[in-house]
Amino acid sequence: SMIKISEIVKDIVFESVVDLSAMSRGIINYSAYAKSIKPEVELRAHKSVKEGSIVVALSRLAREIDAEPLLPPIVLDSISVKSKLAEIAFVKTEENKERAKKLYGLKEFARADFLTITYGVGEISIFLPMHLTARALEAFQPDEPRLVLEDLASLTVQFGEHYIETPNMYYGLLSRLALRKINIVELVSTFTELTFLISQKDLNKLFQLVNSMMISQDQLT
Repeated sequence: SMIKISEIVKDIVFESVVDLSAMSRGIINYSAYAKSIKPEVELRAHKSVKEGSIVVALSRLAREIDAEPLLPPIVLDSISVKSKLAEIAFVKTEENKERAKKLYGLKEFARADFLTITYGVGEISIFLPMHLTARALEAFQPDEPRLVLEDLASLTVQFGEHYIETPNMYYGLLSRLALRKINIVELVSTFTELTFLISQKDLNKLFQLVNSMMISQDQLT
């Protein structure tokens, strides 16, 4: 049945970011593409399928994709940057949870312009100014850290509250970073903020990229 073929074709296209992106930009040759995926469509449909049916399914899918773009236009409200940061990670134990809590009570940590403590399933990560690394390690003794990473920088973007309901918001940001091969050490997110932790040496590249997204979105609106 036609429904079945269109579902299979949709699945195949959606398995490849490259194919989906080409289709959403309208630069895919339907008959050539139909020919290339025909064996896979037949394999999944358990029957022989005409190339024409695949072309019809592709053109319908293209209209669907066109109506709902894969990457939402993202308008960022602000960007802020911090340098000379570090990440320390510990195994998540009761003692370490208590020690992490105590950091907030220490004067120099309370005053720090960047302090984020993230509790994962099995570990605790602390992001802090580099000059406080030794002090934090001391607070966790005798436990040894799983990781100490210095020379990091953070770039925080702020965006509107409505993005919580927007599919692919993070993908929209991250896919643009992926194209430039920027290595993200960690991501920290809150309701209307996303913070990228990266190596200090990648900060300029990331800043320029994110900044250009702000500019290009301004021009669209």
